[in-house]
Amino acid sequence: MGTIIDIIAPVFALIALGYVTARFKFLPEAAGDGLAQFVVKLAVPVLLMRSIATAQLGDVNPWGFLFAYGITVIVAWALAGAIIVAVFKRGWRASVIAGVSASFSNLVLLGIPLIERAFGEPGLQVLFFLISFHLPFMMTLSTFLMEHAVRADGVEKSPLRPLAIAKTLARNLALNPIIIGIVAGLLWRFSSVPYGGLPGDVIDALARTTGPLALFSLGMGLIKYGIKGNLAPALMLAGLSLIVMPATIYILGTLVLALPPLWLQVAVLSAASPTGMNAYLIATYFNRAQGLATNTIILATLGSVVTLPLWLSLIL
Repeated sequence: MGTIIDIIAPVFALIALGYVTARFKFLPEAAGDGLAQFVVKLAVPVLLMRSIATAQLGDVNPWGFLFAYGITVIVAWALAGAIIVAVFKRGWRASVIAGVSASFSNLVLLGIPLIERAFGEPGLQVLFFLISFHLPFMMTLSTFLMEHAVRADGVEKSPLRPLAIAKTLARNLALNPIIIGIVAGLLWRFSSVPYGGLPGDVIDALARTTGPLALFSLGMGLIKYGIKGNLAPALMLAGLSLIVMPATIYILGTLVLALPPLWLQVAVLSAASPTGMNAYLIATYFNRAQGLATNTIILATLGSVVTLPLWLSLIL
């Protein structure tokens, strides 16, 4: 139990410090936004680039790992969408946002510092392999499902044009800083340029800022969210995020695919991470169910204080 507390306590202490700082206006709201932008647009891409360029993943076959996580996302997404439509009588567009809210774990602002504290650099290398798949997969799935949903809800009458959607999606992904960091890391990895010297020192210095600033900015960002109705569906979505997601991948990883221990541990802890702010960003982009997304973020983040130690106790 001591090890679990050592891992979890500093993570949530930094989140709480960020929240208190924003709540009592020790720093302006713009400071939290600026920190989050720094983390997502610079620190995380640099950390990704370094980890991919220097990763030593051994002889593990990663495709079973990605398959298990992809199935886990689909299970949580399908359950969330079906319950929102069948039980809460919401439309298909809301069902897409529900699916995102249940399955889009916070792998960047919370996952990176959490995995780093729990499993060190080897765990980060596995996590970044997952992020390389996770972001494009989630963006593609949410984009195409929303395009179908606006037609199912009768909002859009024009026929679905997959090629045009794919072009827009590809352009958005190409401009995403995290994707840029992944590509830069791959290019560096397969080039003849050694890692080290002054560039390596600068990259290492930037990378070390990622964990603390990510958690602090996450805490400051929580002040924007709150419970604004949608309590019952948001609780259901938070339960899918915190319980069903990690349980699904734990079962797949142990009973079906027999994932190596570190890969299983990273997969479970990643799936157990609460809903990230991408759920709100996607809801805002499509102008649908923003309250549902924000409520899920805050409830899942609060609930993870209890559920993350339980999952850690299972996998350590």
